[in-house]
Amino acid sequence: MKTLFITISTLITFNFFAQSSIWVSSENMSSVQESPEFISTMGQLGDIIITHPFTSSRNEDLLKVYEISCECNEIDLYSLMHKVPGLSGIEYAPKYETLADPNDYSVSFTGNWALDLIGAKEAWDYTTGSPSVVLAISDQNFYVNHEELTNKYVYYDASNTSTKTHGTAVAAIAAGSTNNSIGMSSIGYNSSLSLRRMNYNDALNASYAGARVINLSWTSGCSYNSYAQAVIDEIYNNGTFIVAAAGNGSTCGGANNLVYPAAYNHVFSVTSIGAQDNIEKVIGNPNTRHQTNSSVDICAPGHNVPLTAAPGWYLYSSGTSFAAPYVTGTVGLMVALKPNLTNSQIDSILRISAVNIDSINPSYIGKIGSGRLNSAEALRMVQDMIDQENSQDGNNGHGNDEDGVDSSNPGNGNGNNGNQGGNGNHYGWDKNDKNTLGEISSYEVYDMTGRKTNLDYAPVGYYFIIENGTSKRIYKNY
Repeated sequence: MKTLFITISTLITFNFFAQSSIWVSSENMSSVQESPEFISTMGQLGDIIITHPFTSSRNEDLLKVYEISCECNEIDLYSLMHKVPGLSGIEYAPKYETLADPNDYSVSFTGNWALDLIGAKEAWDYTTGSPSVVLAISDQNFYVNHEELTNKYVYYDASNTSTKTHGTAVAAIAAGSTNNSIGMSSIGYNSSLSLRRMNYNDALNASYAGARVINLSWTSGCSYNSYAQAVIDEIYNNGTFIVAAAGNGSTCGGANNLVYPAAYNHVFSVTSIGAQDNIEKVIGNPNTRHQTNSSVDICAPGHNVPLTAAPGWYLYSSGTSFAAPYVTGTVGLMVALKPNLTNSQIDSILRISAVNIDSINPSYIGKIGSGRLNSAEALRMVQDMIDQENSQDGNNGHGNDEDGVDSSNPGNGNGNNGNQGGNGNHYGWDKNDKNTLGEISSYEVYDMTGRKTNLDYAPVGYYFIIENGTSKRIYKNY
């Protein structure tokens, strides 16, 4: 009878705890599992499951990482594993959660204020994207039979049984079917979608499968994890640009707190604005804002944005989950226009082209990144980069040296490279006429890679200046 009572008590305790997981490193996990200390730990915690969380990594150190899970107290698991020889780098594993805010759903909408605000139609004048550019959406799951997703995705795991509404909404904003006379338009227009599960390993899979940008509209926790950062670094170094939702205000205990993966290095963090470029969903109520902190890189529409969560279901909702894919889709257009853009160039262009909204949100200066996403200006800057690359040698071009460019170099040749663009749409600046745009020192000046520079000491070439949130291209000719 005593034995039976103990067994029942153990079962009750076992069922009380939720699934807990930690990440550890080990050179020889088989030996670790045979050690007396590990066997003793199993006796205290119950059944333990050991898996590889990063099977898709090509980093030797990450391939030595293991996830240890059990139906047990998370703190007990963490503490006891520190007593097991052969284990190092013990950290809590992520707890993946989406970043939607479903409490303000409506039933219908007309128009799309979010696309208007970021200048989608003007951006599409440069390109409507390309199916060859793949945007990966790492999320819960997706309604692949949705009218916005059918024939848009190049990958989907049919064995996924998670909830489908959140991922569907995110994917449709980033690159749902556009110009098909039904539903809604998407900033990513003709871009393709890779629909992935919500975890770091699937993010690795997406990158190695060729995704040019990946959207992470979820949180994996509220503290730094060195293994997750190593995964992010691997993805970034593989050439994939990473966009993540910054958090929904209450995430991680408050809007000022860091949320991961958005706060990791090499992740472009996106918070929400409303139709008036307002950080606060209800203007005047700071408790209605989403994350505002040092990790935020840019703002995008995320308060009461039009979206779709299931076939035939179109509605309004809020969340940085829905702000991030506007940036992701914009990056898709940028890469379609100029496929060899580097991650650092994408980052710089998004920041430089953003509309400064500090005056509208003075309480959050320094906590909302570079401002509000301006897709139209970002695409214009990419086009300027293309024009600049096609106009390096004025001597064999057909340009006319307008706008302050050196008249001794008329560029009357018949080659394909027009002198300084050859179209007179740039702004000249030389040492005899510094006032073409007023006093140049009063402007922020950036080189073509997005690095801030001093034009007085910079070499001959093209530069961007920022004036009232808008960039202009200039040419320095001496």
